[in-house]
Amino acid sequence: MKRIAIIAAAASAGAFAASAGEMVAFSDIDADASGTVTEGEFIAYKTADGDVTVEEASEKFAEIDADLDGEITKEDMEAWKADKDVDVSVETELQMDTPDDEY
Repeated sequence: MKRIAIIAAAASAGAFAASAGEMVAFSDIDADASGTVTEGEFIAYKTADGDVTVEEASEKFAEIDADLDGEITKEDMEAWKADKDVDVSVETELQMDTPDDEY
């Protein structure tokens, strides 16, 4: 019984974090399912709720796109997050904001 309660609590916590916008699947941002996120896709995703400006989203995209090829891959995101000391424990779920970010 305790095992079920622990699993249920963990699942609830994960669902709550995802619904709070703290974690997002890479595929949610990759609108055309190409395996990479273009600046346009990134900006559209980040500005959709109105909390982030186009300029802020563009600056964040440039920060993550370290190789300046105009696209963000999962590897780019993981490298950026590693530099920010953000936990990358699930390959398909990416936390888009670092703890210091307000957007």
